[in-house]
Amino acid sequence: MKFFLNKTLWVLTCSFFFPSAAFTADAAKSSKPWEKKVPESKEDLLSIQAKLQDTLKKAKQAVVAVQSGGGAGSGVIVSKDGLVLTAGHVSGRPGRSVKILLPDGRRLNAVTMGGSEISDSGMCKIQDKGDWPFAPMAEKGKSQIGDWCFALGHPGGFIEERGMVTRIGRIINKQYATLRTDCRLLGGDSGGPLFNFDGEVIGIHSRIAKDDDTNFHAPIESYLEHWDIFKAGTMVSRRDLQKGGFLGVGTTESEDGLKIMNLVKESAAQKGGILKSDVITAIDGEPIDSQEELFIVVGSKEPGDEIIIDLRRGKKELTVSVELGKRPE
Repeated sequence: MKFFLNKTLWVLTCSFFFPSAAFTADAAKSSKPWEKKVPESKEDLLSIQAKLQDTLKKAKQAVVAVQSGGGAGSGVIVSKDGLVLTAGHVSGRPGRSVKILLPDGRRLNAVTMGGSEISDSGMCKIQDKGDWPFAPMAEKGKSQIGDWCFALGHPGGFIEERGMVTRIGRIINKQYATLRTDCRLLGGDSGGPLFNFDGEVIGIHSRIAKDDDTNFHAPIESYLEHWDIFKAGTMVSRRDLQKGGFLGVGTTESEDGLKIMNLVKESAAQKGGILKSDVITAIDGEPIDSQEELFIVVGSKEPGDEIIIDLRRGKKELTVSVELGKRPE
């Protein structure tokens, strides 16, 4: 199924089918067509169209273009004092001067703040005074695989006469540092926002590919969990994190968490009583479900810091306290 938007005209092409009993039961759980896995009728499609058109009115006011030197990308304002979320490769190093272009063509001065090389997340701050239109951010964990979403941005650069471009899609996959959709993205979209149908930012466009299903976004969680670090102007890099705490485990991602595949001898994990085949489910009370997340959480600590790890060992739930070590030379 594909949606195409040309100003206010919608054209829909799809294959109609009779839903199975299982699907009908699942869809019945939600009275909102845009929360169903698949629209069931023409009325559902019209409701989705109306909902998107209504949500777009406010969402697009917060979408901006980000210009720096000879490069350009997109971004979204998320606070009335002018905090702008964008991609890390668009904002670059902290302290750079960039220009923010509003939908009406106004050019504002901004400075880049912190971000993460791992999730490709970045942040800027508008320096001009004003109460700027902004989009709300979704709460952590709100977006799920299969959810409807729409992407906004300035592919090919800012063109005032054309305005921003809208694409609709679904969330195909989601992990800690990456979110994947089938929204079609192009060069210049990098840093633009991905919205849910409530008009909340759920991700920022990151890696753009030729195939629809290989476009990646930095999930909003990667910003929320490092908000103070980014605002302080710190860029999270793999090199810096390798200087931090060391747990000493090799893992693989599973449905329940991170399964321990191997342990470094005499490591913090081994000394703390962690065993091979244990599954890490949380650290310091926060769920852990990706290797990137484990890397960031542990690397953000210092050698000697204590962390509380929730484990699943077979059918048992365990909690262990581990003092992080130093990465071997």
